[in-house]
Order: sequence, then structure tokens, then C-alpha cells
Amino acid sequence: MKNIVSISNARKDLPKMIKELQKNPETVFLVQVRNETIAEIRSSKRLVEPGEAVQKLIRLRQKVYLYGKGNE
Repeated sequence: MKNIVSISNARKDLPKMIKELQKNPETVFLVQVRNETIAEIRSSKRLVEPGEAVQKLIRLRQKVYLYGKGNE
């Protein structure tokens, strides 16, 4: 979820924004000056670890391969 905030509100509400990021790591705050996005504030926690998607695909492929072999 993306939230647009002005730079003055970002300065004022930074503690609230940090608490929101701790509760919902997928939240992104876009900081704007004169309707131009100049920064993003997001959680440093990764929602998916590097390589996790590849490992899931490999396991899925192995299951499909084994399932296909059993039906011949």
C-alpha cells in the first residue's frame, strides 16, 4: 500500500510512519515536494528472502515431475 505525504508532514509524522511500517512492512510512503515524488520510505524487512521464489518453483517442478511419472 502506497501513501503520499508532503515533506512537512513526513517530518512531523515520522514516528507514526515508523510504527506503521513495523505493523505493515508492505506499506510504502511516497514523500512529495510540489507534487513531485522525491523519496520513498519503506521497511527494510524483506517480504521475500532472496532466492525464496526460485526454491519454491524448483520444489513445485519436482512435485509436478514426480506426479507425472506416477500416472504413466
